Amino acid sequence: GREVGVEVQRRFGKLLLELGGNNAMIVNDDADFDMALDAAFFGCIGTAGQRCTSTRRLMIHEKLYDAFLQKLVMRYKGLMKRVGHPLDASTLYGPLHNQLAVDNYKATIEEALKLGGKVEVGGNIIDRPGNFVEPTIITNLPHDSPVVKRETFAPIVYVLKAKNLEQAIEWNNEVDHGLSSALFTKNIGSTFQWITENGSDCGIVNINTSPSGKGLSIDNYKIIK
Repeated sequence: GREVGVEVQRRFGKLLLELGGNNAMIVNDDADFDMALDAAFFGCIGTAGQRCTSTRRLMIHEKLYDAFLQKLVMRYKGLMKRVGHPLDASTLYGPLHNQLAVDNYKATIEEALKLGGKVEVGGNIIDRPGNFVEPTIITNLPHDSPVVKRETFAPIVYVLKAKNLEQAIEWNNEVDHGLSSALFTKNIGSTFQWITENGSDCGIVNINTSPSGKGLSIDNYKIIK
């Protein structure tokens, strides 16, 4: 991206690049709980976390944090029954694309643990042929921890407890490569705040849908309760 940017600037051209993304989803205290839960689950593990718009950071209002995290962990555990070949119609969660991705997954989790992170679910390589790893939720890390602020192209999400919407927006904007973002709220004022200059600085700004968008398969992920 940097190389392309320099070359285009040589001729004073304009460009729009979709590169990596450390994408965040904010669940405000007035969010539709079930809708946000569906979107968080799909956004974090859809395509095994291998989308430029996959959810990497999940910021939950402190009033909903414990209940939301508990429900999300339960869905992750239920997903393990639907792991398999990506061309199998019954599969909801497939492999990573190569061994390098598995190595990056493993190294990132080890780094997170050394920094004080807690693996709520997942964290392991699955013992079966192919590049399969467990989708992973990590908590107990500061919002500005180096590993949290860096994108890992794998099914790892960092769950953060936010005091209010303003704090969550600040955390959303503090990474250098915000591609997509999402806010779940029923408050029209919060919606306008989110889409203006006081809101998300990402290229894609969603409201009440996953940073990955609804996609074609989010309804399939709702069946895991």
